[in-house]
Amino acid sequence: MGTSLFKANYSYEPMILLIPQQAIKTSETVKERVEILINLYKNLYKTAKLIQEYMRKYYNLKKSEWPDLKEGDKV
Repeated sequence: MGTSLFKANYSYEPMILLIPQQAIKTSETVKERVEILINLYKNLYKTAKLIQEYMRKYYNLKKSEWPDLKEGDKV
């Protein structure tokens, strides 16, 4: 594919050697990315829960009730 696994996952190449000024700038960038990822995961979680509720609702609508059977009833 011509790209590293790290770049495929995070869409940037990691910096190996940093001077202090670059480290400060990088840490600010990391904080921004972390906030973006946290918001993304929160939204994905809420969406998954909503979809789960819809699926439960529509499954239960189609699900038929079982007859109340007692011992000795013919089935």
